[in-house]
Amino acid sequence: MDRHQADRHLQAAAQRSPELAAMLAGRHDDPSQRYKRIAAIVGVAALAAALLWVVTSALPRPKKSEPALEIDRSVYLAPFKTEPTPTGEETSPFAGFAVSVDTDPAGALVAIGGVVRGEAPVLASVTCRDGDKVAIRAAKEGFRTVRRELACRADTLVKLTLRLER
Repeated sequence: MDRHQADRHLQAAAQRSPELAAMLAGRHDDPSQRYKRIAAIVGVAALAAALLWVVTSALPRPKKSEPALEIDRSVYLAPFKTEPTPTGEETSPFAGFAVSVDTDPAGALVAIGGVVRGEAPVLASVTCRDGDKVAIRAAKEGFRTVRRELACRADTLVKLTLRLER
């Protein structure tokens, strides 16, 4: 290809793409500076990741708890065996004095000895002397509040079911 023909090709290329013509003529920006900046950024990022890995691997790890190998199912607590009393309560031997309150319908707010204990069913230990009166109250929206009084007894669990009426 002679020089004039090369000039014509260069002029045709310049009309189609000035950037391509500049590159073919050898008048283009050196991209090596841009590649050097990109390589520096990638290198710094890799160095930061390696430093982060070293720091985190040097930190103490929390100890993993061992899963139970086997759960001992040989001993279960037997359900409380209660005996009915003439007052409609059920009692069972217990260490101290406690009251178990269930409601019909379930979910009434229960107070024992003036202290709100939560929604029924409730089991609460009560500190009192033999013969002291313990007030029980169950309330639920849309139902009449039920009040009951129990006598404190030594080493007894008293189980009550309170029926709420509309």
